[in-house]
Amino acid sequence: MWYACAMTESSAASRGRPRSQQSRDAILRATADLMREQGYGSLSIEGIAARAGVGKQTIYRWWPSRGAVAVDAFLSEFVPPARWVDTGDFRADLAAQIRRVVATLASPAFGPHWAALTCAALHDAAVHDALRERALAPSRAAHRTLITRAQAAGDVRADIDIDIAIDIIYAVIWMRLLVGPMALAELDPDALAEVVLRAIGPEHAAAPGD
Repeated sequence: MWYACAMTESSAASRGRPRSQQSRDAILRATADLMREQGYGSLSIEGIAARAGVGKQTIYRWWPSRGAVAVDAFLSEFVPPARWVDTGDFRADLAAQIRRVVATLASPAFGPHWAALTCAALHDAAVHDALRERALAPSRAAHRTLITRAQAAGDVRADIDIDIAIDIIYAVIWMRLLVGPMALAELDPDALAEVVLRAIGPEHAAAPGD
């Protein structure tokens, strides 16, 4: 059903007047501002249209739902750089990556919005597909490359499934962000990095100082 609606609206837009980049930008800014002020739960197409000074149909020319608009606004204005920096030292790079991700998701300016969109993806196909295609899939592809390289260097167990290794790195972070029971801000990133390294590193590998 969603796919059919999206195709219909896209076709209608192509037959109408050219898309206005100015209006599109205004919609994204309005959506980002409303998310900052009210949170995702209070976001509505009507509210976005009023703040952006456009009609609802203008929004529907580009996006099939409020969630789809929110993802684009979020990824264009909210996301800070938190990408894995590969220096060649897997242990140090993993610890640094976990510190960056924990700091980013623990931030009130970022974490609650990411959590809300992640939950929305469970029942909004547009949010699910946008997050997967624009954020999660590229990130996992980059991680697969890094972990494959680390396996070849002997820094990660050769027998471990790479996707499981990625899940192990972020499972605790996701758990605390989405359901608790402890606050993400209370998590010690370096302690988590050591646990992950013991799980995916070479068998019997010792942590520094052991």
